[in-house]
Amino acid sequence: MKGDRKFAPLFEVVQIDAWAEGEDGWTWNNQYKLFQFRTESLDVKRVFLRRLRKFLAEGVPTISGIREYADLGRGWYYVDGDWSMLELKKRCNDEPVYACIRLTPN
Repeated sequence: MKGDRKFAPLFEVVQIDAWAEGEDGWTWNNQYKLFQFRTESLDVKRVFLRRLRKFLAEGVPTISGIREYADLGRGWYYVDGDWSMLELKKRCNDEPVYACIRLTPN
């Protein structure tokens, strides 16, 4: 049945805290769950960016209760990875900022 999303793959979007490992790239120190979504689309990258931009435009609640707003301006970031795990990285130093992880098995 078209539009029945309960069988669509489940993805989790997390904010990443990472540190540089010299020439080896970046290592994830910690991750903070932001939200989950399901999609039947084959273009997970596009859905991930659309949902993340919408989530950040509404504001992310912090521990103190203040909402932080972020803008993922075009040209400042790029998406790297495959359909099972995507990372949104800064173009200037390849630091991972957000990730989209597939939770359901193949």
